[in-house]
Amino acid sequence: MARDAHDLHRLAQELAALTPEEHDRVLTEAARREVLRPPPSSFSPPVLSGGGVWVGGDLRRESMYGDDGG
Repeated sequence: MARDAHDLHRLAQELAALTPEEHDRVLTEAARREVLRPPPSSFSPPVLSGGGVWVGGDLRRESMYGDDGG
């Protein structure tokens, strides 16, 4: 993990020096290790207001706005 700008620069240099195959392996391994953390307890998703309640019907763009998309 890069702790500061110097570490990040060093990691970028090492990544740039890899062969394309090594580069792909590193990125694949990094993606496998990616861990999603839960949002903080204070997080509240935004809630949109206004408009009416959807009561059914087609939600395709063409049906809502016509063929011109406007």
